[in-house]
Amino acid sequence: MADQLIKVITKDEAFRAFAVDGTKLVQEAASSHETSRLATVVLGRALLATEILAQATLKGEERLNVKMAGRGPIGQIVTEADTKGAVRGYVSNPEIEPIVNDDNQLNVAGAVGNNGSFQVTKFAPYSNPYIGQSIMVSGEIGDDFTYYLTHSEQIPSVIGVGVTMNPDNTVKAAGGFLVQALPGASDDQLTELNEKLQKMPALATLLGNKKGPLAILDAILGEPNYSQLQSVSIGLAAEPSKDAYAAQLATLPSHEIQAMIDEDGGAEVRGKFSGKRHQFSAHELDVILQDVLKREAQQKNEEAQDDDSDAANSADEKK
Repeated sequence: MADQLIKVITKDEAFRAFAVDGTKLVQEAASSHETSRLATVVLGRALLATEILAQATLKGEERLNVKMAGRGPIGQIVTEADTKGAVRGYVSNPEIEPIVNDDNQLNVAGAVGNNGSFQVTKFAPYSNPYIGQSIMVSGEIGDDFTYYLTHSEQIPSVIGVGVTMNPDNTVKAAGGFLVQALPGASDDQLTELNEKLQKMPALATLLGNKKGPLAILDAILGEPNYSQLQSVSIGLAAEPSKDAYAAQLATLPSHEIQAMIDEDGGAEVRGKFSGKRHQFSAHELDVILQDVLKREAQQKNEEAQDDDSDAANSADEKK
């Protein structure tokens, strides 16, 4: 069964909320990017928070890109998501060594850093991108998304994301939630919500329940107190085909492709977002090279014809 994101609204219309179980998604991303234990947790949190943000703020064919640069040792964190449940991302240093806090737990904030920028770029068909910015406030990911929504989007919100690892470095559980106050929320309701958030069990515990994301919503809102609006299957965005990467290689100058053949006997292309590798043999590169040489020859002929035409026009003008 695919990972699920569920959107609900409370029956008193005071809050809307999203909850997601993305355990399979995060494990697949970790396998593709060959991430260390700490990098898996960081990337997993970022992917889940980005998909939640996309579902909460986008419409139709829109998509968004998130860039977090907290100046920590993991480097930049880049993620993208759309309204259809597809998400992808990467971290600059996927092999980061463990950093632990005083409780001997993985120190996500120490890896990410909190002295940098948080940027969200939204893309919509036939319009210019919208860029929203804030600062990194903790490096814990969820807090940074919460700060962005509250201060840049002016939406009172709380985002929580978590990734729990097994001893063998596989993903035990990965999930998250977003709760947003609607105009009808009273101060008493906001206080009650905050108390429930403080007391809620760990996400890994809740996701161990057969109810999946609904268990998270039950813990925050109370089981009978909300109505489900939408359920979305989520997963990693589709990887471009090898043919698509071949087309990209064909945009290079012929001398660069020739160097790959002569010096390396082939080429390896690795998708930055997917982490997947594609091998191109010397023969495959040579096929691409022949097409590039034909293109370059055609361009030279066209340029020569243009030069001849300019020279002829200049001669006519002198007459």
